[in-house]
Amino acid sequence: MTNWNTNSVNQVELGKLIRRARERISMSQEGLAEAVERDQKAISEYESGKRKLPATDIPTFAVVLGVPVSYFFEGEFEVDELDQVLLQEFHTLPTIEDKQTALQAVRLISNTIKRHVSLENK
Repeated sequence: MTNWNTNSVNQVELGKLIRRARERISMSQEGLAEAVERDQKAISEYESGKRKLPATDIPTFAVVLGVPVSYFFEGEFEVDELDQVLLQEFHTLPTIEDKQTALQAVRLISNTIKRHVSLENK
């Protein structure tokens, strides 16, 4: 997938990775377009390799698609099934405010569990 000789990513392969990540979270092209502030035609052209995705946009796509930036350079990664379910549920939330609230709740739960485990280990 990666052209290791030049450290660059082939646009067709990058498009396939975008599509694979998008489909993994059951997101439509329209949904991705809205999330990254593009139109559906641009997403289609990125996925087919007909349009070059600016390197500066890769982090935005990574966040929206729930993948690490390295995914676009290293290829496939394994996602724990529970992580996948959580991500799919997250993407069903209707507004950015709802998503921010959910993220705050997950962080609160995570921090509480970490504190609890830390106290147990003392």
